[in-house]
Amino acid sequence: MIDRPNYYAVIPSIVRYDSDLTANAKLLYGEITALCNEKGYCWASNSYFSKLYGVSDRSIQMLLKQLKDKEYIKIEIIDKQSRKIYIDFTRYEKNFVPPTKKISQGYEKIFTHNNKKNNKIEYEEIKEIKKENFFDYDWLE
Repeated sequence: MIDRPNYYAVIPSIVRYDSDLTANAKLLYGEITALCNEKGYCWASNSYFSKLYGVSDRSIQMLLKQLKDKEYIKIEIIDKQSRKIYIDFTRYEKNFVPPTKKISQGYEKIFTHNNKKNNKIEYEEIKEIKKENFFDYDWLE
């Protein structure tokens, strides 16, 4: 029996809604992210994935190629027997949209006028409350 990791799988929306990927490629991506949670990279072989999902090694090769071609993963070959599969974040950086409106003033400057007015009113109310005597200390005597 194959050990199954107890980690969660993450399939971001850019992968989930990619119409060029097959459903099995998306599932394999999720499995790779789950295995990356432990060491930062996925160490599993094609035979591990093929036994896990009940498909051929060739099918796993094709699914990995789909993910690699779309720049969702990077594969680093260590030697003929081992490799490391990393999640490739360069694809996410390409799709990052920075905020469109820059604020020329800091937030404090924007709200300063409003805060001074509010603070002045609150300060005067607190000042009046302190003048009142809330406690009757006659019971101490």
